[in-house]
Amino acid sequence: MRRKTDKNIFRKLSLPSNKGLFNEPVINKLYLLLGVFVCTIAAILLIDNYFDRTHTIYYQETIRNQEQKQRIEGLLKENLLHINLDFKSYSSVNHPQQLSNIQRDIRNRITQSVNILEKLDKGGEITVYKAVNLEDQDSIKEVIKYRNDQYTGTIQEIRDINSLLYELQSLSAKITGSLEGVLATENSLTPATLETVNFYQKQAESILTRIYEFENQISFKISKTISALNKRHHIIFEKYTRLKYLNLVVFTLLAGFITFLIINQIRVVLINRQKAEETNKKLLKAVEQSPVSILITNTHGIIEYINKTFEERNNVLKQELEGTSLHYLHSKNNENFSTLLLETIQEGKSWEGEIQSLNPNGDIIWEKVSISPVFGEENTISNFIAIKEDVTEKRLLTQSLKESIEALKTITENLPVGILITDKEKKIQEINLTAATIMGFDNLSDAMEFVKKRKYQQLFQTLKKDQYTDEAAGVTITTLEERLTVEENNISRTILKNIIPVKVNHSDIMLEAFMDITAQKEIQRREKEANKAKSEFLANMSHEIRTPMNGIIGATELLGQTRLNRDQQNILTIISRSCENLLNIINDILDFSKIEAGKMKIEKYPFDLRSTVDYLLDQMSFRSHEKNLELMASVDESIPSVLIGDEGRLIQVIINLMGNAVKFTQEGEVILKVDVERQARQEIILHFAIEDSGIGIPPEKIEKIFESFTQADGSTTRKFGGTGLGTSISKMLVELMGGKIWVESPNPNYAWSKENPGSIFHFILPFTYDKGKSNIAFKNPRMKDLRALIVDNHRTNLLLLKKMFYNWGIATEIVNDEKSALDKINDNRKFNIVIINSHIINLDNPSIIKTIKQYAPDIKAILFSSRKIASLEGFDVILEKPIKQTILYNTINQLFFADSKTQKSKPINSSSSYQNKKILLVEDNPINQKITEKMLARLGLTAIISSNGEEAINLILEKKENFDLILMDIQMPVLNGLDATKALRKSGISTPIIAMTANVLKGDKEKCLDAGMNDYIGKPVKLNDLQHTIQKWI
Repeated sequence: MRRKTDKNIFRKLSLPSNKGLFNEPVINKLYLLLGVFVCTIAAILLIDNYFDRTHTIYYQETIRNQEQKQRIEGLLKENLLHINLDFKSYSSVNHPQQLSNIQRDIRNRITQSVNILEKLDKGGEITVYKAVNLEDQDSIKEVIKYRNDQYTGTIQEIRDINSLLYELQSLSAKITGSLEGVLATENSLTPATLETVNFYQKQAESILTRIYEFENQISFKISKTISALNKRHHIIFEKYTRLKYLNLVVFTLLAGFITFLIINQIRVVLINRQKAEETNKKLLKAVEQSPVSILITNTHGIIEYINKTFEERNNVLKQELEGTSLHYLHSKNNENFSTLLLETIQEGKSWEGEIQSLNPNGDIIWEKVSISPVFGEENTISNFIAIKEDVTEKRLLTQSLKESIEALKTITENLPVGILITDKEKKIQEINLTAATIMGFDNLSDAMEFVKKRKYQQLFQTLKKDQYTDEAAGVTITTLEERLTVEENNISRTILKNIIPVKVNHSDIMLEAFMDITAQKEIQRREKEANKAKSEFLANMSHEIRTPMNGIIGATELLGQTRLNRDQQNILTIISRSCENLLNIINDILDFSKIEAGKMKIEKYPFDLRSTVDYLLDQMSFRSHEKNLELMASVDESIPSVLIGDEGRLIQVIINLMGNAVKFTQEGEVILKVDVERQARQEIILHFAIEDSGIGIPPEKIEKIFESFTQADGSTTRKFGGTGLGTSISKMLVELMGGKIWVESPNPNYAWSKENPGSIFHFILPFTYDKGKSNIAFKNPRMKDLRALIVDNHRTNLLLLKKMFYNWGIATEIVNDEKSALDKINDNRKFNIVIINSHIINLDNPSIIKTIKQYAPDIKAILFSSRKIASLEGFDVILEKPIKQTILYNTINQLFFADSKTQKSKPINSSSSYQNKKILLVEDNPINQKITEKMLARLGLTAIISSNGEEAINLILEKKENFDLILMDIQMPVLNGLDATKALRKSGISTPIIAMTANVLKGDKEKCLDAGMNDYIGKPVKLNDLQHTIQKWI
């Protein structure tokens, strides 16, 4: 019985009433379906009625009328036939009566025809008598009715026939008149009379022919009209039929759709009812098994249901409470609780609060009670539901939390960092004791009173700001460096502050923790000044060292162009190499210092990677030739020709690594390879590899190879020299450019060798490129018709050359010696190019090329040589090693395709180009004055010397001396080069000014250009660099 009661209560609470089914839109949809059927029938009847009234009757009457017209036209045709026969019978007449009958018949037929034509033109009735052989009558009377309608296309023909009929009537009278006199005296027609009759008959025949033509036109137009009306009627009928069936289909589909909706709606109602039943069961189970006490009453406060938890916690049975009032709910701390509660719910209100009661063990507990009305249909209260929850532990926990907060507050107030709590408007709500102390206060109360009266901005001024988000906590933390100012306490301190947003009691506040970093900032300032002094010292040292080095190197270059014996030339080479090594060491130290200080900047600008690689090969070729090493480079064909990045730093990295490779390789090869690591959109990551066959790196030393001032071991430094900064600087530069560097040793190609296992230095760098400008280089479709023979016994050379030629479309074959080359060419005379490495042949007597030219006179021969050879008989081109992709490509283009666009280097001006040119050299160092003056003299230039900027200005502005170019030192007494340049530019002097200075740190060139100079040459100055720079400006 109780179970049934429980279910009824929950059915009443959770299920809709029976009236819900009628409130669903199913009935409305049934009415709609009925309406669709009625509308379908009405629409079809309406269309039928409209079509019958509008089209069917109209077309039937019109077609019937035209058919009547056609019958009348048939009568006309019959009369014309009789008239034709009458005219033909004139030639056989032999009696006056016969002649009279013919004339009368023609006249009657013409009259009838005119009457028919009138009916065809204006409409009307024609009575026709048809002979029949019947007992009671000899003929049948038929009336043909035709009413005039809109199809009047025969009017002109009718009028034309009328006039011709009158001509026939006139002609008949003439024939009758000519025959009457003859027949009165003769029984037959005389030949002359017959000739006259025949003449008139021909005229009649001609008129009848014309009448027939018009009559045929009338007949054709009537038939055409009938055919068109039938066709139009058929089209309209088909359209009507389609419309009728379409209407039927549409309404059928609509009815089907509505039927589907109705069925679906009924299904949804049934499913919902089933779900409601299931929900009711789940609800009953959930309420029964709920960990909280649940009680349901009626609107009068009479208990109708309690769950199992309520029974257990209150030690009662359902039977005891069902049917009783809410007085059972009472509180130990409020005697009037039950009465107050009953009054509240009878007013239809909710109630929530905590009461004190006893558990089954007799212990006092706290319970949270929530009583709410349950609304049924029409928004009326059907029941009340009460939920009781034991919150004793929660109250104890709350009390514990309060105690913890108090303890935390005590800890916060004594933290060694200042704590502020601010609201959204940046008003300070709380501070701790440390914050008060940093602000210069002795106690917290004075500090609180002070900050309450001050605006936040009066105390804190932001110097730096940074933010980061803690993804795990989902909190954005703001880090500030601020100036804390409390003028009343004479406090001005630098603080580091972290601000974290916190939500307390549904309010957003900011927790700010800060510490005094005034002492640390002072230390940083001193370190900055020390670094500045260090940088200035290094710059000055660089300048002081480069100034004498400029004299040494310049004098060495000038001396090298004089006649010297071999020993003198060797000594001069040693001096030059020593100077270069010293400069490299200075540059390494300066770069290392700049990177270490964090002042190295990476610049990005467009450059041609292949031209850069060719430049690098040129730079390294002298050292590789000295050691008889094969120096090669391979650039992936798919790399765009123009990249955007820091070309200068890339060159620096590769020269450091290739320099080491050449230094530590005694025999074999050094290879630079550039491949695509990956490419996406307008970014490309390149993989650079510098491979060598040198001494390699021991495994235990690989991790230390990139450390500063470190080489593989001490013996390496003693044997090969160097500062140990090259790889360290390379690593720093690669990482500054967003790349990664690593080393592989041994080199897999030489891993078999114990003495020279080789190594490979790898690094990857990102670059950007412009798709519109970065076309892939080396594309000439005509090269696919060329065939090349490569004569070389160096495996890597052969692989790289074959790859280049394959990318260019040139078919290639390779041989390793002279005999094989001659056999190949003798067997196959289709080679266009032969490429020979100089170490394969005897350069003093290159018989191979003579034989090749005999076999293939048109073949082009290219020689690769490590020696400088101006020309060699039989060879079309001699290229100096190392092999450069650009030069080889342009050479082949020049040999075979004279119209192809090849890269041509800009020719250097000869000395004759500098005649009558005058140079002003502004330099304070006497040695540098003499060296530079001699260099200029070698170039055919006259130099005027000034010792400082002031002398130069006086010479130009006061003495009005004119110069074609000014070479300006930077660091000079009295007036330095930068100020002198600014003064000249301010005075309107536009003469090109080239800075010639020992200041080579990054940024020095920009300072010169900003001052108004046109170009820049770093000391020590080399003759070739000076010549190229001057050539650009005069």
